[in-house]
Amino acid sequence: MTFDDGILTVYNVKNIAQAGDRPVMGLEEKGKYYFGYSQIGVTRYYNAMQANQDVSALVAVPGWNDVKNTDVIIIQEQKETQYQVGLVQPELDENGLRIMRITLERLGQTYEVPTES
Repeated sequence: MTFDDGILTVYNVKNIAQAGDRPVMGLEEKGKYYFGYSQIGVTRYYNAMQANQDVSALVAVPGWNDVKNTDVIIIQEQKETQYQVGLVQPELDENGLRIMRITLERLGQTYEVPTES
């Protein structure tokens, strides 16, 4: 499996307001990973529809990283689009290497993205 489709950034959703202010939910970067798109199978697509979920993309990243269903992912080439992690599946690829398949759903809301300093 190749991971040459781009770079994605995984964010944790947290309160970014100053102490004492009204809570403001924003993103905190957890990590950046090279990724490769995977094919969304018919079974996965229809199972998601039955669960009232909208599968937008399926990506694979190397390793078994700390990605959770509460995280938000932004793909580098699509900076204005934010995705909610729907399902995380650690597995081995055809060469026996650790990969993680991540099912992405397009978010209806958007969070404030931290600026790079």
